[in-house]
Amino acid sequence: MSPRRWIGRAIAAAAALGATLAGAEPSFEAQTVTLANGVVGRPISFASANPRSYEDIIQRRPLQAVTLHAKLFMPRRKGRVPAVIIAPGSGGVSSSMVAHANALNEAGLAVLLIDPFGGRGVRDTIADQDQVSFAASTYDVFAAMRALEREADVDASRIGAMGYSRGGLAVLQAAVTPVASAVLGPGKALRAVLSGWPWCGAQFAEPRTAPTAVRFAVGDADVWTGPVQCQAYQGAMKAHNPEVSLRMFRNADHGFGYSLSPQEIPNAVKALNAPIIYFDARGVLQDPWTGKPLPGADERTVADLVRPFLSRGTRVGSRDGQMAEFMADFVAFFKAQLLR
Repeated sequence: MSPRRWIGRAIAAAAALGATLAGAEPSFEAQTVTLANGVVGRPISFASANPRSYEDIIQRRPLQAVTLHAKLFMPRRKGRVPAVIIAPGSGGVSSSMVAHANALNEAGLAVLLIDPFGGRGVRDTIADQDQVSFAASTYDVFAAMRALEREADVDASRIGAMGYSRGGLAVLQAAVTPVASAVLGPGKALRAVLSGWPWCGAQFAEPRTAPTAVRFAVGDADVWTGPVQCQAYQGAMKAHNPEVSLRMFRNADHGFGYSLSPQEIPNAVKALNAPIIYFDARGVLQDPWTGKPLPGADERTVADLVRPFLSRGTRVGSRDGQMAEFMADFVAFFKAQLLR
């Protein structure tokens, strides 16, 4: 099937699925999710955790456990196959992510679509990001990777991850060596990550990500998270890893890769023009005004630091052709990184 044809079919299927899956009844855990190509998602549950900060992860502190739920979509091919984890953004699982899973599945990749909120008793974090720490979202990616490694038909040496917005930051931080090593062990890493319209306001000061290939997909008109901080993070990563790239999408709002017409979300919290918050290699927060380390600070401290810059209201959605363009880009990236 030609790329144009399967992308068009996936977009049509996403439109048919309609409203956000995680917000519908029954819960995502209990739903049967079928891709446009007929592949049915197999329910998977796995243990994750609720770290308060990246410092908690890197220092290997005791963490509160949580059980998350996901759907595993295996491609129709024999043998052990590479896999991609999909980490949703602040709105949780949506029909667009099912369309993205279909596109990856059609390319010959297994896909694990995770629900980051249901197991935590959270509906979404659009209006209140403090309900789930960003460090916890990153930990979820590692927990999902471990779940995939237990699957006999998945090639554990070729696992990637893709996320959007909050999930986009989650996969970026999962590629940073001190974070990955603390959870997975020295020398273990995701093969590739792709981050769609992420919030890049919290960064590691020296983000070493090799051997993971990293790709940013950002919108030039994004007024929720903005592209400029991500350009800075991409440059810092690329200084240590040549396999880091960024694609800027023209006239693109936040969520330009979703099957969602442009619309306003008045209660969405944002921190545009806030200074970038940095962590050192130990995960310790750095005061952006003094540069002094703040050991023991959790993400509530981050929220306090950016509070003077907080506002509400944003625009989200996709214009003609942007979802198909995004899908073609991420499929090409993962095929190059996981199927070669």
